[in-house]
Amino acid sequence: PPKYLRDTRLSAPFTISHIHTMPRSRFALAMLGLAARGLATSVQTSAVTVARKQLTLEAADAMASAAIAEAKAKQFKPISVSVIDAAGRELVRKVNPMCPGLIPALASAKAGAAIDTHSNTRALKDKYLPDRLAQLVAMSVVSAASQPHNFIAVPGGVLCRDADGDVIGAIGVSGATADEDEHCAIVGAAAVGLISEPAKSQLA
Repeated sequence: PPKYLRDTRLSAPFTISHIHTMPRSRFALAMLGLAARGLATSVQTSAVTVARKQLTLEAADAMASAAIAEAKAKQFKPISVSVIDAAGRELVRKVNPMCPGLIPALASAKAGAAIDTHSNTRALKDKYLPDRLAQLVAMSVVSAASQPHNFIAVPGGVLCRDADGDVIGAIGVSGATADEDEHCAIVGAAAVGLISEPAKSQLA
């Protein structure tokens, strides 16, 4: 797999059975009848392999470092970066010591909103504000109650997919302007070959 992915394969047995709704007495008679005619079938068990793509810690670290380097190169204000995998786990958080105290939590909330909705935070803002503010607030409340991260719809949260279109994770950036945050997040995703949503920076 690409350098940013690790395939995790899980084998789980699945039992194939028939006729769950038939009463036991009728089922027994039916099976006796089938056996008498030589038509009884056996219940079969097979193994199904499920593949899961996992963003690596090394790739998440490289994404965050690339975003911070871009902010420094462009002379943006100090930023914080959060990288979350497809399961919603924060793999990496990097904080510029010059950032105000709230900034790291905002970066994490942007990444969280992207992974929770499979959308980027700019698209969320455009979709729900200003006409559907109540719905956005409700989503934020539910996310806060059910997820390990917060949820905000401010540009800077970028969804990351692989070449197959599968969601691999998200990167959130905060500390500069919204457009600059998003730009750095896109650069971070591109640094390890992931496809970002949005694909193009507003600063390009």
